[in-house]
Amino acid sequence: MKPFWEDEYLNKEKSTFGNPSKEVKELVPYLKKDAKILDVGCGDGRHALYLASLGFQVDAFDLSKNAIEKIDYLKQKNNLNIHTWVCDVLDYPFRYSYDLIIVHGVLQFIDKTKQPQVIELLKKWTNVNGYHVIALFTDEEPIPDDLKDVMVGVFKNEEIKDYYINWKTLMFENKKFHDEHENGIKHLHAMNKLVVKKIG
Repeated sequence: MKPFWEDEYLNKEKSTFGNPSKEVKELVPYLKKDAKILDVGCGDGRHALYLASLGFQVDAFDLSKNAIEKIDYLKQKNNLNIHTWVCDVLDYPFRYSYDLIIVHGVLQFIDKTKQPQVIELLKKWTNVNGYHVIALFTDEEPIPDDLKDVMVGVFKNEEIKDYYINWKTLMFENKKFHDEHENGIKHLHAMNKLVVKKIG
């Protein structure tokens, strides 16, 4: 069964996952004007489109062709500069390091055996004094039935902190929330949010 968001991505005028997250918006004043930003597993672009509208250089990729087609439509409609790819994180063609990497609602879809490799890769391609903004689902709530096939790498609460021991933690939050999607699907999720800064 394909995940619910694939059909929702086909609606080119409505954001599937809502507005940019608070932690991304709060980081904007600390970014230099020519900051390079990477949105990993960008979905239909709620962060990429927002940051590009502020003039930042944004690269974004996702496994979903529907998602990237939607971003490409919206960036042309709004005259935004975003470079997009349809690819897996381990196949992304890194060309330079980034000042901000966003990994929002992504890591729980990556197999547990590959997560360390993915996180280390993203850390490697982050500039000194650059940031990671991470949001991921934890096992403090059961995986919803409609996501069991794709949510193969759910984290333990606070597990993500272990990957960033040598980075400066700016924000950590453990939360639970309900969401409801257009097709009537309802979820209860447990989530960790982490904002960290790479120290030289």
